[in-house]
Amino acid sequence: MDETEGKQGWGIRRLWLVTGILAVLFGVIFVTMTIYSAVTAYSEANKDGLRAQDECRNTTHLLQRQLTRTKDSLLQAKTQANSCNRTVVTLQDSLEKKASQALEQQARIRELENEVMKLNQELENLRIQKETSSTMQGNSGSSVVVSSSLLLVLTMSLFLLF
Repeated sequence: MDETEGKQGWGIRRLWLVTGILAVLFGVIFVTMTIYSAVTAYSEANKDGLRAQDECRNTTHLLQRQLTRTKDSLLQAKTQANSCNRTVVTLQDSLEKKASQALEQQARIRELENEVMKLNQELENLRIQKETSSTMQGNSGSSVVVSSSLLLVLTMSLFLLF
């Protein structure tokens, strides 16, 4: 019976040993297949991730370049606007000076016109006096020459004032 028990015990042990070896073998195959699938899936996802990262980096660089160009354009526009503003201020100052000069010249013209009117009145008075005195003296020819030359001198002096 010992032998039978020994053979049966050895058979059961063998069965358990074969079952254990098969279980370990299946476990190793399962783990290997799981690792292979994970590596393959991770590798594809990693490649996709790297591609997406490269695209994002390229897009970021492109946007940074566009932003830099836009900033440069804005700076140029600000510089031009400042230059235009300075030009406008200069032109406004110049215009105000010209307007002030024009007003001064108009006032001076009015003064000169008043002087001319006074001189014309004086001239007319002198003519009248001269005519009355020339009729008395009988020397009308010389009074016209004097009146004409006096008028000519006054006119020339007015032109020289302008």
